[in-house]
Amino acid sequence: MKTKFDELIAQVKPLFKDNGFTKNGLNFYKNTPKFIFVVNLQKSSGDTAFETRFYANCDIHGAFIDAATGKAFILKPKEYEYHFRDRISFVADSKVAYYEINENTDTAGFCENLTSDLRAAFRFFDEIKTERNLIDLMLERNGLAAINRLFEYLLIKHEQEILTRQALSLFEKYGNEARWKIFERRINDLLKKYEKNEIKFKEIRAKA
Repeated sequence: MKTKFDELIAQVKPLFKDNGFTKNGLNFYKNTPKFIFVVNLQKSSGDTAFETRFYANCDIHGAFIDAATGKAFILKPKEYEYHFRDRISFVADSKVAYYEINENTDTAGFCENLTSDLRAAFRFFDEIKTERNLIDLMLERNGLAAINRLFEYLLIKHEQEILTRQALSLFEKYGNEARWKIFERRINDLLKKYEKNEIKFKEIRAKA
């Protein structure tokens, strides 16, 4: 299936180029002054000689967050360094969670569906024009990952009110899980680092 997969990728490559993306392996990058937009085609580890399954991930990296937190400029971030990550199925409101190629795959129909999803992803990227756009997206969609990727930036920018509101929202959603203690500690360690008052989650729960 590798040959068929490569042929399909070759067919959608011009679409990426027309939308300002450059190819590096199975990653397609679009760099702007403020953001790096990436579509990553992630092959499944369970592929066989008769079937190839892959996912499309939509990633955004904001250089302004790295600059504020003292991190070096990154031209091609690693997977875990992106500030926003999601499957194309969520970004493009696609009907499929992944793409599958086998000997019976209708190449033309497959490319049409993939192209439609990619165009929707490009429209999604086009909506991220300002720093606030990305921050709001991270607050809305990143869940617990926002603690590591965004909270220090919010403190540096004196946005503690937003941080506190988001932390309490995450506590309401995840506070009963055993892993919450790890995230609670990370939040309060950050607050102490910037000489801010800790959030007393236990007291908040007791008053609820």
